[in-house]
Amino acid sequence: MSERFKLIEFYYHPGYCDMLGGGHNVSLRRDEEGIWRCICRDREQHDAPETVTVYEVSADSVTQFEEFILKNKVLSLAKRPKSDVFATDYSPWGYSIDYEIKRFSRTDCKYCSIGEYRKYSKRDRDVLNELHERFMALRGQKISETVESE
Repeated sequence: MSERFKLIEFYYHPGYCDMLGGGHNVSLRRDEEGIWRCICRDREQHDAPETVTVYEVSADSVTQFEEFILKNKVLSLAKRPKSDVFATDYSPWGYSIDYEIKRFSRTDCKYCSIGEYRKYSKRDRDVLNELHERFMALRGQKISETVESE
């Protein structure tokens, strides 16, 4: 069967203690002109302003990232069994992947969620570590940094 994978958005939020309502995340997606951008959002506590930093990302590096996702079967990590580990005062790390799969003449939009509270093998953890390194390395030159208050 012929398949074609196309990334729409990749989203990551690190694990951290958020007792004060802080928030951190990084997303990779196209802007209004169709150019790939990496957007980092950080807030130290719920009533603090959010800092939004935008970085350029090359289309070639996104293509290589897509190839890594496919070659290493990253999407299959969402199917790992749930773990019995859970913490109530902690925000677990996670990845969300929105993508398209083309099979013959049909295109399907799909979603994949990979999170901390699953049972991962050593190989899985190695893939996750490399995924994280590759994702963070996508960031090119800083385009802008703004502070947004509510």
